[in-house]
Amino acid sequence: MSSESRPAEPGELCTCGRQATVVYPTHDYGDIGHCGQEGAQARPVLPCPWCGATRAHTTWGLTVRCPNYTLRPPAPDD
Repeated sequence: MSSESRPAEPGELCTCGRQATVVYPTHDYGDIGHCGQEGAQARPVLPCPWCGATRAHTTWGLTVRCPNYTLRPPAPDD
């Protein structure tokens, strides 16, 4: 873990939808969680925790994070 990262708290998710183990602050995207699993982005949690999609988000044939990604997904009643 770099000095700029921090351990993830319960409920903070990786971009793949799994529980994050570390959180990295970024200038352009805010805080981004990482689960530590190699290639996890290619095997996202479905349905998507942020938008409910039942298929992986893709761009040009590559799996990408949900455009609605936030470190903590919205509560079920939001």
